Amino acid sequence: MNMNTADLTPKARRTRLALLDAARAEIGRQGVAGMTVMAVCEKAGVGRTSFYNYFEDIDALVTIVARETATGIKTRFDRLHEEMPRGRDRLKACLSMILKAAADEPEAILLVISLSSSLPEIIDLLHKEISAELAAFAIGTEEDQLALEKYLAQTLLSLARQVVMGNIPMQEIDRHVEFMMRACG
Repeated sequence: MNMNTADLTPKARRTRLALLDAARAEIGRQGVAGMTVMAVCEKAGVGRTSFYNYFEDIDALVTIVARETATGIKTRFDRLHEEMPRGRDRLKACLSMILKAAADEPEAILLVISLSSSLPEIIDLLHKEISAELAAFAIGTEEDQLALEKYLAQTLLSLARQVVMGNIPMQEIDRHVEFMMRACG
């Protein structure tokens, strides 16, 4: 179902947005696997049949949420990229940005974490961004760089979850970013 949202009435746009918002909250809370059409509809205050006016199935809804989430992350990275040249400082700023977002926007980061475990495009985006920064400075062999890229992406998501859960206070974020940067040599 390929829907042009510009063609929707204002009420239909609000309903579709309510379903998307409910899906984001459900994914962040329970993960993709735990999400159901009924739970999304209930949270959105929308009847089940209305759901199917906007989305073919739950997978189509998750795909849209994932795409929007990836675009949002990419936009944040791009803003940082405009301000700094590639390299260690920009990698450090990107890692810091994600962890600080975990403190400021816990639901959004839980959504990213949950989506990253089930949808490859989210984790691929993190890998791509980290890889681009690592390429700006030599990190041994290509195999070493790939291992470091995977380590940083997984560590970042793990730390973000800990920040959301309140196990890492905001004032310790910079210290954890420094630890990750030490792994870069």
